[in-house]
Amino acid sequence: MTPIRLSHDGLSVLRVAQRALLGFSIVGSLIFTAAPGFAAGLPLERPDDPPLPAAKAPPGARSAANVSFGRFTHIQVNVNGLGANIPGDAANEPSIAVDPNDHNRMAIGWRQFDNVASNFRQAGFGFTTNGGLTWTAGKIEPGVFRSDPVLHSDGAGNFFYNSLTSTSIITTQLFPSTDGGATWGASTFAFGGDKQWMTIDRTGGLGHDHIYQAWSTAANSYEPNTFNRSNDDGDTFQSPSIIPDSPVWGTLDVASDGTLYVVGTEGPGGLIFVARSTDAKNALVTPTFTTVPVDLGGFVQTGGPNPAGLLGQLWVAVDRSTGPRAGWIYVLGSVRTENDPLDVNFIRSTDGGQTWSVPLRVNDDPSGNRAFQWFGSMSVSPEGRIDAVWNDTRASADSTKSALYYSYSTDGGSSWSVNEQASPIWTSTVGFPNQAKIGDYCHMVSDSDGADLAWAATFSGGQDVYYVRIPSLVPVAVAEPPGRGARLHAGSPNPFTSATSIRFDVPPAGSRVKLEVFDAGGHRVATLVDAFVPGGTHLARWAGVDRSGRTMNAGVYFARFEADGHRESRKLMLLR
Repeated sequence: MTPIRLSHDGLSVLRVAQRALLGFSIVGSLIFTAAPGFAAGLPLERPDDPPLPAAKAPPGARSAANVSFGRFTHIQVNVNGLGANIPGDAANEPSIAVDPNDHNRMAIGWRQFDNVASNFRQAGFGFTTNGGLTWTAGKIEPGVFRSDPVLHSDGAGNFFYNSLTSTSIITTQLFPSTDGGATWGASTFAFGGDKQWMTIDRTGGLGHDHIYQAWSTAANSYEPNTFNRSNDDGDTFQSPSIIPDSPVWGTLDVASDGTLYVVGTEGPGGLIFVARSTDAKNALVTPTFTTVPVDLGGFVQTGGPNPAGLLGQLWVAVDRSTGPRAGWIYVLGSVRTENDPLDVNFIRSTDGGQTWSVPLRVNDDPSGNRAFQWFGSMSVSPEGRIDAVWNDTRASADSTKSALYYSYSTDGGSSWSVNEQASPIWTSTVGFPNQAKIGDYCHMVSDSDGADLAWAATFSGGQDVYYVRIPSLVPVAVAEPPGRGARLHAGSPNPFTSATSIRFDVPPAGSRVKLEVFDAGGHRVATLVDAFVPGGTHLARWAGVDRSGRTMNAGVYFARFEADGHRESRKLMLLR
């Protein structure tokens, strides 16, 4: 991928090229032009309707609308106290936080509509203590209008829920949780505005635990300021400051050295900018930014499969691995291109954002087939694997019929895996809660073994929030002393219902190997290998039973491997 430099002197050329794309006619797509700094063409997040009582459920218990497709299991999160689907409600626009110290603890927030006859929404949330197998749902401050949920965790595993609220102006508030999302503390006023996003510095450096937030200036009194931070772990937020060019509808990420990156656009049909701050980590100064325009090969769009909403926001992520791509910056988004209504495109910078590669198309369907690849989302594992997901209409001539797709890259985005369908086909235009959209984004967090995705679909006939674990197909490279090669690979399949195969490598000279399975509480369940094993690659099979042959309950387990002085663990998810 050849890097290119685009200065502000070249903005008019890029702007003309992007505007020219507006001449293409796309059936079912809404086209808006935009001025910088506000939510052009999109309804603002305001309480237009009064709240209505929850819709009455028909008699009889209903199970959650869990869905399996290939190696993927989608678990419904917005459930009632019995873990069942709630007829007549809607839930969309989810964001996820994962405890970096305990993967069993996760929380998801979403826009909760108790009755689809009203677009009044609240701050829905769900938490899990068993790695996503089951969820307990609730609402933060029931009866209070809220929208645009954004969740993140700090280095200690505390969760934060950033929520928009609207009275005379649109502002945001931050709610903390110290128990994995089971309860949420009192809120902190965070200024903010429409379509906010946040990230938290977990680098261990000068800006560690700083919370950074960027937003649109729509319907607030802070224009042209679109950024602020908290340097006391969310107890207070500083007054808003400016990001040049006011990029909106994007995300933020922090490099290993504490440099902050923000990506955003002027609006539908507008230029895309990446902003960079090297001093946001310094609590003693007001953060300053430099912005550069970037060419993603198209522009952010609205309409189509999501008639009154975005077709995805822009994502920026920094490679925080210790390998040759450390510090590389990645940008991905669903953008309208010359040949298609929407493609998932990717660019990268290897020099701190000064120059950027030419756009690369991630979706591998034939160009020009008029399919929508929408809600493109990206996250990066600690080893530098880039994960991407999106909704895709390629399998249907009807742009309202989508399926979730997944692809990954292990070479910094130079090439991508064959796209993998990860869900059944579903309809994006049913279950609307008196507004014609299913939110504006989904959210994913990657780790060494895979990725955790929170997304919305209509498998039940209504809008629901789902959690899906995306197991990595890439063996994790483990740093070994010279001449050694002991390694444990991910179980396959994983999650599994009956049995999983666990592959492990032994150095050429052979080694004593111990491979055991433990439950989430650290109790040994089974010993699969405890013997001298010759060099090479070997397979062990676990059928989900303990040492006595008793069938184990569904849950999270861990395979622990010891060989040649090396110890490594992998998570296993058993479904029943």
